[in-house]
Amino acid sequence: MKTKMAFIVLCFLFLSCAGDMSNNENSLLTDKKYLLPYPVGKAYTCTQGFNTSYSHSGTFKYSVDFGMSIGTLVTAARSGRVIHIIESYSDDDPVGGHENVVIIMHDDTTYARYVHLTRNGALVQLNQMVVPGDTIGLSGNSGSSGSPHLHFDVTKTFGGRSDQTIPFDFKNTKPHPVGFETGVKYEAFPY
Repeated sequence: MKTKMAFIVLCFLFLSCAGDMSNNENSLLTDKKYLLPYPVGKAYTCTQGFNTSYSHSGTFKYSVDFGMSIGTLVTAARSGRVIHIIESYSDDDPVGGHENVVIIMHDDTTYARYVHLTRNGALVQLNQMVVPGDTIGLSGNSGSSGSPHLHFDVTKTFGGRSDQTIPFDFKNTKPHPVGFETGVKYEAFPY
C-alpha cells in the first residue's frame, strides 16, 4: 500500500512539475524555429536581450537588438509572407512610432518584426513569400533608437507597437542557455 501511495504521489509531483515547466520561459526557448536575422558568416553584437531594463520590458520583453551599421543586410529568420512594410522615415528621426519595419507572418500565424530599418530599406514587397536567409531589408536607425541597430521580435498578434512579444530562439549560433547576452557577439552559422 505504501508503494502504491508513493507511486501516486510521485506521479502527482511529476505532473505538477511538468505543468510548471510548460509555463517556464526557458522551456519555450527549446523550440528553435528561427535563424539569426543576418547572413551566414556575419556576426553582430547583442546590444540588448530579453527583459532588460532599458526598453525590453512590458510588451517588448522578448526582443533582441543587434548593433548594425546603417545599410547592413537583414535576412528572414523564418519562412512566411510579408504582410506589412513601413519605410518612409529617415534615420535621423528619433520619434517613437516612426520606425521603419518589415513584418512577416509565419504559417503558425506568429509575426516576426524587423524594426529600425533605414529609409527605403525594405527589399521585399507586400505579400511576397520568403524563406529563411532571404534578404528582406537594410538596417537603420529610424524611430526610437539610440544608435543604428536591428530590433527583432516575434508576436502572436498584429495590431501595432503594443503587441505582446513572445519567447523565441535562434538555431544557427552558439548555445545561449540564459538567452542572448548584452555585449556578446553572435555569429550566424550555416544551417
